[in-house]
Amino acid sequence: MTRRTARLATALTAAALLLTACTGSGGAEPAAHPVFSAPPARQVLLALRHTQETGGAALRQTVTFTAGRTTAVRTVSGRVDFAGARGEASGGWRIAPGFPEEARDVLLGNLVALRTGATSERYAVDSRAVHYRAGSAAYWLRYEGDIEPLPGLDAVRVLRGTESAVGGTLLEVLSGVRPQAGGGTRPDGGRTYRADFPLARAVDLFPMDVREELVAAPLHASSPGAPVPVTVEVDAEGRITRARADLAAVLPTEEDSALAGVTGLRVDLSLSAFGPPEPAVAATPDGRVLDAGRAVVPMYEAATGDCVDLDTGMRHRRLVTRVSCDGPHDVRITGQHTLDTAYPGPGAALDLAEEACAGEEEPGGRLAWSGQREWRDLREGRVTCYRLS
Repeated sequence: MTRRTARLATALTAAALLLTACTGSGGAEPAAHPVFSAPPARQVLLALRHTQETGGAALRQTVTFTAGRTTAVRTVSGRVDFAGARGEASGGWRIAPGFPEEARDVLLGNLVALRTGATSERYAVDSRAVHYRAGSAAYWLRYEGDIEPLPGLDAVRVLRGTESAVGGTLLEVLSGVRPQAGGGTRPDGGRTYRADFPLARAVDLFPMDVREELVAAPLHASSPGAPVPVTVEVDAEGRITRARADLAAVLPTEEDSALAGVTGLRVDLSLSAFGPPEPAVAATPDGRVLDAGRAVVPMYEAATGDCVDLDTGMRHRRLVTRVSCDGPHDVRITGQHTLDTAYPGPGAALDLAEEACAGEEEPGGRLAWSGQREWRDLREGRVTCYRLS
């Protein structure tokens, strides 16, 4: 009995040692992955949160509008400081020859109706303000607080995000995606998810004036319509490195829409260089800064003889920035007139505007006048005569 008991004890000890070797010291379980150990339905959301916890990242996003064989591509690149709620980016358009002119005007903003203005810009965002700088400007415009220089107009707000300081990117929709079962494992240990998100979330990626040309409003999370498909790539550490979405479902179907000729819309976002940004993202950009609340005004408020720039970041042809005539400027105001009558219709409004500016004998003279909505809000028409610099 003694020998048999001894042999049994020895066998049990060896088994215990073998079990310890297999499970690790103290029998501890392998550490859970911050993303992949969670239920599949939560993994994209957790990957977004894990990405934010890295402190920061470099981002690049392209938005491609396709019309036949031509494209209009907007590219945004910059850095975000998740921890400090700050970001900086630059953006610009590349529009191929042959792209529909009416659609081009919508995408670039109403200021293109004046046939001037830059198609590139820089902006810096924090929790208090949005700093905007047109590609041709020597100064920044600081938008702070209520950003509505004209009623219902706010094209700057989309530059500030909620999931990232830099707005208008696919990061804004990833918290609400609905992944399909599981994520496909990649050779590098990361995963790829096929998912979708509500149509209403896609519209929020664009400035207000562009939204008006997309699917019929209002849209809500429960609105009918095909969900927007999105592909999300997550690396082995659980950080989002890429997201791609097909947003064709938000394009209008009405033949009279300015975007009627546009048949495709894709968004591609990539993230890299995770960790606190180096050098740090500045709270205030270097260079001259103007208070947009004072400098940006409707064109009809600029006095005769004033000089103004046309690209305010608000994407509206009737908003300008007052600047000194001693330096570079887009336009010099040559006259201001009022039309004390009810809105007569677009053709008659143009005739009245041309008549008002007929006495402005300036070479290269041009004019801008109130549209129906502005005419109604002002209770009269306004006509501005100006000359491009």
